[in-house]
Amino acid sequence: MKKNVLILMAFMLFAGVVSAQKNASIVDEVFGKSAEDKVTAMQQLIGFDDEKARKLTALEFRFLQDVNKAENCCLCNRKKKVEKLREKRKAELQRILSRDEYIKYDAVENERIRSNIPLQVQ
Repeated sequence: MKKNVLILMAFMLFAGVVSAQKNASIVDEVFGKSAEDKVTAMQQLIGFDDEKARKLTALEFRFLQDVNKAENCCLCNRKKKVEKLREKRKAELQRILSRDEYIKYDAVENERIRSNIPLQVQ
């Protein structure tokens, strides 16, 4: 009887771990697609090169993952943690993009200018 209960508990624990891993991979897949779509749209609007796009996609993906972790942390001060992540992301964006590209990226992202008009200066 005790063996059956232990086996059942072990199976339930295993099923829970597998389910959590599957959900995490789905979330990562959604975050990856979101980051890729955002950077692709920004690249079409602003016109930065593919190397910058690759770096920005990785940055946006990590940012989404980190914010998700901060939002699900019950012991953290979520608001402060997310604000620190935003500041870190902002600094990384400024490091990757030129000044003009960053200004355009920030303006489109914060809806200060319309995103349906290409921003490249010819």
